[in-house]
Amino acid sequence: MRAVFEQQNDCLVGSRPLNGLDRLQRLLDVLAERDWCNIEELATATGWRVDRTRSIVEFLAEHGMIYYRATESIVRIDPQLKRLMVEED
Repeated sequence: MRAVFEQQNDCLVGSRPLNGLDRLQRLLDVLAERDWCNIEELATATGWRVDRTRSIVEFLAEHGMIYYRATESIVRIDPQLKRLMVEED
């Protein structure tokens, strides 16, 4: 029997819970797919609470990996990082 791998409300993929690195990769993947994304969309995609997602976004922004417009609560990945992620595929 094959496991089904899709995001569920309890943050499980198949029968394995998502760990922090899986969630971070999901956040970066979502940002690589879109131009701008809001915090709530990222929280839903990763399974983190909105406040936790915002903290991680702020950290990544401080280190130049993403752009974060706090006034609008929207996020965009750095174009150079996006190119690296796309080249990887």
